[in-house]
Amino acid sequence: VDHLISRELGRADAVENLWPQPYTQHPGAHEKDWLENRLQEEVCSDRITLEPAQQEIKADWYAAYLKRVQSK
Repeated sequence: VDHLISRELGRADAVENLWPQPYTQHPGAHEKDWLENRLQEEVCSDRITLEPAQQEIKADWYAAYLKRVQSK
């Protein structure tokens, strides 16, 4: 079980923010963890604001991941 929207991006341990997240599946926890760290960097450097970062994860975290991986 992990957070849909991470604590680093302003969400808490509320039941509605928890979901099963497999570590053996790809894409899975490793890719989502990378995205969470990347979004936190973007928020802290004012490249994106907090609410859009949260919405990207909530709407389709994998699409947000792919967008950032492809732009590396």
